[in-house]
Amino acid sequence: MNLIDRIFSEPELRASPPVLVDVGAAGGVHPVWRRIARHAIGVGFEPDAREAAPLGAAQRLFKHWIFCPGLALPVATPDGRAQLHLTRSPQCSSTLQPRATAVGEWAFADLFDVMDTRTFPATTLLAALQAQGLNRVDWLKCDTQGLDLRLFPSLPPAWRTQLLAVEFEPGLTDVYEGEDKLADVLAAMKCEPFWLAELEVGRTPRGRPALLAAHLGANAVRWVRRLAPGAPAWANARYLRDPVLAADGLDRRALLLGWVFATLSGQHAHALAVADAGTRRFAGGIFVAMTAASVRSLRWAMVRGLPAAIWRRLRSV
Repeated sequence: MNLIDRIFSEPELRASPPVLVDVGAAGGVHPVWRRIARHAIGVGFEPDAREAAPLGAAQRLFKHWIFCPGLALPVATPDGRAQLHLTRSPQCSSTLQPRATAVGEWAFADLFDVMDTRTFPATTLLAALQAQGLNRVDWLKCDTQGLDLRLFPSLPPAWRTQLLAVEFEPGLTDVYEGEDKLADVLAAMKCEPFWLAELEVGRTPRGRPALLAAHLGANAVRWVRRLAPGAPAWANARYLRDPVLAADGLDRRALLLGWVFATLSGQHAHALAVADAGTRRFAGGIFVAMTAASVRSLRWAMVRGLPAAIWRRLRSV
């Protein structure tokens, strides 16, 4: 039995498995969750039926899988329904209207063409989770195309204090009317007991598709999007809870799970800090093994990074 399996055999996690929530689950199961899915409760929100097939695999991966075909919103609507603009690419569909003029300056503009607008059942994230008998979220992943930041504070404080990881996919460009941008996310999360563990910037070429088609041919636009140099257009931001901030709110379960999340994220120095906090607060036990595992991972990471470091040094000479 490997260490992560041993951790999930601890009484706290057997009694209360981690709850992993993906709001906007188009594209299938979050890759980083696959290693622990068999120990976890997975919840996926995705109203677009075009993306239902990839989510079918989740039923086989998770200990327990809950699929919510409606919309999760920051604020409830009076009639319990909301409009969704279905775009050419299912992963670009949003409750917010795409800004055709602004997005038209980018090579991926056709992905945001609105093919249809439909009304779907809608509720708040809190109400949807409570309806499934859940009383917490451990890892919240938001990819709502514009509403990510507003979903996070829509959870009550008692729930947010239990969150250990939060992910957002905010935009850097003007794509939707009234969308949350990366700058908004960075500013808001400075006031939360989290630290920015990963920031991956997505890129696409800036260029009007019509102009590209006129000069390169209509069939070349998609190849420009895939192969030409791109500019920053969106970002994936992952936050992990800091065990030093608001440490009193982290029980043994939270520290066990916080170490797993940090390790899955490749943040072994942070995992070491979490394991150290667990050792000091709960008299060692499995936290000693977790500390040793983080030290080994850090050493191996440094060994793997040495050739690249030497190459960078040689190039700078």
